[in-house]
Amino acid sequence: MRINLKTPFAEKDAVKALGARWDAARKIWYITDVPDLIPFMRWIPDLQAATEDASSPAGAAAPAAAKAVARQSSGVITKPTTMVAHCGCNALPWVDCPHTASTAA
Repeated sequence: MRINLKTPFAEKDAVKALGARWDAARKIWYITDVPDLIPFMRWIPDLQAATEDASSPAGAAAPAAAKAVARQSSGVITKPTTMVAHCGCNALPWVDCPHTASTAA
């Protein structure tokens, strides 16, 4: 099963190190048949949409992918070097959104 990843250019080396592959035709990073999705969850904003875009019939792979997320981690914990609070909007991580913009006086 293929899952497309939303990966900023600055993080391309991190996903590549975890085993993601580059699709030059679609210009997107993706993973296939990964036993543990936990390390990739920060690049999968919507698991169902990611699997529908990459799968043949819409939604056919989504239930299997949801079960894969529920699996236990193999013990390897990965996290970003700097934790940034995210409000849930669609703003890019390096751009201040209206919800988290600093109010310097």
